[in-house]
Amino acid sequence: MTPTTRVSAAWKRWLSVMAYGLVTRMMYGPNTAVATARKRFEWLATVSREKMKAKFPRMVFGDHQAGILKIESLCAVPSPRCVVLYLHGGGYIIGSAASYRDRARVLSYRCRAEVFVPDYRLAPDHPFPAALEDAQEAWAFVAAQRPDVPLIVAGDSAGGGLSLSLIASLRDAGKKLPDAAILISPWTDLANTGESMAANHGKDVWMNRRSLEIWSRYYIGNADARHPGISPLYADFTGFPPLFMTVGDEEVMLDDTLRVEAKAKSAGVDVEVCVGRRMQHDFPITLPWLAESREAWERIVAFLDRTVR
Repeated sequence: MTPTTRVSAAWKRWLSVMAYGLVTRMMYGPNTAVATARKRFEWLATVSREKMKAKFPRMVFGDHQAGILKIESLCAVPSPRCVVLYLHGGGYIIGSAASYRDRARVLSYRCRAEVFVPDYRLAPDHPFPAALEDAQEAWAFVAAQRPDVPLIVAGDSAGGGLSLSLIASLRDAGKKLPDAAILISPWTDLANTGESMAANHGKDVWMNRRSLEIWSRYYIGNADARHPGISPLYADFTGFPPLFMTVGDEEVMLDDTLRVEAKAKSAGVDVEVCVGRRMQHDFPITLPWLAESREAWERIVAFLDRTVR
């Protein structure tokens, strides 16, 4: 890489990160009403099926029902090698299968997977354990529908933490576990105790402890923030499947990943972590055009290559 190319890449990264921070702070700040944040996120992120199929004619969609839970599936490849249950992010208060449709498309294409995205219930209307119960329902449905293919659980942010809580609950109940898990900037500690909460204050262009404390209260309700079903950092990781985690080194939630990595490795779990230098929350899916994001996706694919048979 020439000096000119390096400068160009640095400017591209800086401009992308700053624009990302500006939009997210304006749209989803700590003082934004939940209903407003939801409306804004759906407006900004939703891509219709019709528009997607016009661009990707071979895209296949499916509508499923597990009890009262609605689940959307999509597949961007003709011969998927695995099935992914994707639990979307959004701080447990925003997000849906529709607003995560395009992100699920990217996951399907890059990982050669059929992807199922449940519309799990959101706080504060439905605090803990609603999201976990819905994740369990979705997992049981997908496992029954696709019993003969490798099954992966994945999620970003709150969905990443929810994925870990789901695995712990399945393990404790003696049920079938995922073959692997892919977690993007997982929120694993809703008590928000990580040292990076202070160390990365100001470096994180979007989040801060105040925002996370407000959102976590919506989901925790009257429960204990350190309950493993809420904050999987406090779970026992014995018997977990292989884990792949990505996180930006400038996130306030950096330690949510690093502490899980340490605990899981101590429990004998196969763990791989990709830390994006100068990267922000959810960078592989929010800033996919950056070299750091492309590297993260390459490592995710390599992780699946060695764990999915």
